[in-house]
Amino acid sequence: MHILERKVLELIGENPDSPDVFTDDSEGMAQIRDSLNDAIQEITLVTGGHKRKYYIPLRQDVGFYRFRLSNGELGWITDVWSVNRQYRLEQTDLLRLTVHDPRWMIHSGEPEAYLPIGKEVIGFYPKPSGDTNVVEITVVEIPAEYEDGADRVKLKDSFQFAAVHYAVGEYWASRGDAKEATTYGIMYLDALGLKHQFLPASGYTSGQNTLKEPWPTVTA
Repeated sequence: MHILERKVLELIGENPDSPDVFTDDSEGMAQIRDSLNDAIQEITLVTGGHKRKYYIPLRQDVGFYRFRLSNGELGWITDVWSVNRQYRLEQTDLLRLTVHDPRWMIHSGEPEAYLPIGKEVIGFYPKPSGDTNVVEITVVEIPAEYEDGADRVKLKDSFQFAAVHYAVGEYWASRGDAKEATTYGIMYLDALGLKHQFLPASGYTSGQNTLKEPWPTVTA
């Protein structure tokens, strides 16, 4: 059983060493593991906290490259660095390139810009004119789901309680306890430092408003 799973069990009133409901196997822990995996992936997306570097050797006249992440899925590319030239490439897109030069696909030279296409393809402009360069790509990687209590969880220590609170909140929501679910949802946001961005200010009273014309008043 993973340490995060033990913390979730403690907070919902289970004994981690001898649980009544959530037994220490894939079926018994499925709900908690699903919630923790959702939390880990969401935290990574929100904070960009799990980065990895990949290297692509460029080939002459090859403008597009497919690369698959080894331990998860691509969130977004944060940086592309030309190793040989010690130069940072600018991010662009198909629309900008087409406006800049409708014949951009036929040009070759030292790449000045990169364009992400989907989750697995990256292009370079202009396409490389030689085989000697290498690019270093830094990406935010959305970790693959862990499946066993012995698997390594790719999450910073400072965000572990946030993941636990997320899972506990989902547990209480599944039991129909909206009050406890809200409490742990707020603790989740607070652990990420996002509480002030998603909760109304103190003293705020919610209400409804409409821009429609009022109903006509009946007059004598």
